[in-house]
Amino acid sequence: MQEEINSLEEKLNLLAAKIGDLRNESGSLKPKLHQAEEEIKMLKAKISEATIKIENLIGQIPD
Repeated sequence: MQEEINSLEEKLNLLAAKIGDLRNESGSLKPKLHQAEEEIKMLKAKISEATIKIENLIGQIPD
């Protein structure tokens, strides 16, 4: 019985350590995610501007 309790305690300690590791990793990934989201917004805006310019240039081509 004591061995089972010790084994369970060890597993709980490992689980708690893993949760701590995952929290730290999550905390370090959040700023990177925010930066990536901002970059995506900027790139979408650039694509939109380029699309408009291309459409305008196409519109200037004589038939």
